[in-house]
Amino acid sequence: MFRFLFSFFALSLAFTAGAQSLPQLQNAVNTLDKDPELRSGTWSISVIDMASGKYLLSHNGDKSLATASTMKAVTTATAMAVLGADFRFQTLLQHDGTIENGRLKGNLYIKGEGDPSLGSHRFDAKYQLAQLMINLAEQVKVAGITSIEGSVIADASFFGSQMVPDNWTWDDISNYYGAGPSGLNIHENFYRLDFKSRATGSRTEILRTEPAMPNMIFHNEVIARGSGDNAYIYGAPYTYETYLRGSIPPNRSVFSIKGAIPDPAWYCAYHLSEELKKCGVKVTQAPISMRQLQNLGLYKKTARKLIYTHESPPLRDIVKQTNMESINLYAEALLLRAAVERQKGASTAQAASWMEAYWREQGVNTKGMNIMDGSGLSPSNGMSTRQMAKILYLAARKPYGIALESSLPLAGRSGSLKSMLRGTAAEGKLRAKSGYISGARGYTGYVTTSNGKQLAFSMLANRYSCSAGAMRRKFETLMAKLAEGR
Repeated sequence: MFRFLFSFFALSLAFTAGAQSLPQLQNAVNTLDKDPELRSGTWSISVIDMASGKYLLSHNGDKSLATASTMKAVTTATAMAVLGADFRFQTLLQHDGTIENGRLKGNLYIKGEGDPSLGSHRFDAKYQLAQLMINLAEQVKVAGITSIEGSVIADASFFGSQMVPDNWTWDDISNYYGAGPSGLNIHENFYRLDFKSRATGSRTEILRTEPAMPNMIFHNEVIARGSGDNAYIYGAPYTYETYLRGSIPPNRSVFSIKGAIPDPAWYCAYHLSEELKKCGVKVTQAPISMRQLQNLGLYKKTARKLIYTHESPPLRDIVKQTNMESINLYAEALLLRAAVERQKGASTAQAASWMEAYWREQGVNTKGMNIMDGSGLSPSNGMSTRQMAKILYLAARKPYGIALESSLPLAGRSGSLKSMLRGTAAEGKLRAKSGYISGARGYTGYVTTSNGKQLAFSMLANRYSCSAGAMRRKFETLMAKLAEGR
């Protein structure tokens, strides 16, 4: 049954036009709607003609469903709308006190503005952790500083102190994909944890972390069993004691998982302090964060002087990594940075509420929309396919539209769609942000059909009874039919 937001007469016209223009897709929708593996769940699809802005098809289009990572398409569109595709994050190197004969009688500060790419391995060498720290240390020496009679202080005050958004689950938040945004991020806020395993059923051995993680305490309960990665890290932000549970394959000389850095701002200050010592700049006091100083009642606001400004890659490049690789941290940082730009708060809850309001102002009916984060990791997110398709339709008409579309995985070619839809009409013609969390699967994007129509679409399914792979294949069939344009 088709449902539209207009008058009954408009409903009837849209129903007829949709049925006539996409009859094979409609048949596939009817078949999927009778699928017994969807009987206990809810699924939806909406398709918009980019030329007219009209919905060609909308099945359960007003149902608010968990979005999973399809939410990133909305977040990245919002960030580029507010900040611009050429925007660059800045990270500031500052000092207080005075410099006398090479001695800084004061503290060195590294102040972040939320750059999620700081120290990332995904960009040119100058952005990566090792070279970044060398460059920052060199700038300190260029400023004439040969010793620091104080600390390297991390300033992450640009965002709030709550890194993990509300409603993220306990088994996510200390693993790499659950690394939340800080005002000062570093190395994508993750570390690699290497294990060694022996016979099935035996306790594993921790070998190392990369990069080195001082202060971490690991209680290792991981067992050698099975054939895949089923190990999880349990901990919390700002807390260095963690529990490792689950299993990894037996008889591995090295098996790696990734965890979330508990306090990335402090870790950034630590790394810079260590690099300064390597290049001959003496630092008399241990690295510390402004948050720690405030908690100890020791922070005093002082005048600072700028030494150097590090700039991130352009936002279009960060957005491409966000959508192509589905990086939760990037999406969360983009949401917060856009909200701060509009002076709408520095917490995820404030930013999420503002993002809803932003799209309402752009003409999207936001009834039933319930945004909890920017990445889609929260199972409490709720959007309809009508809303998501409409947002992508509106975004495509903006100056950043081409950058947004090109950031999405291309069917049969890249990202999460690289191995999908090969040999179909969708290969090389359909771009979509995929999404998956437990019990939720979806795809949202654009397609140029075989007969030249350009469409925006969204499809979501929640609480299906089949496997996640089976649900992916069901949606793959729909996307292939969609690309045929029949």
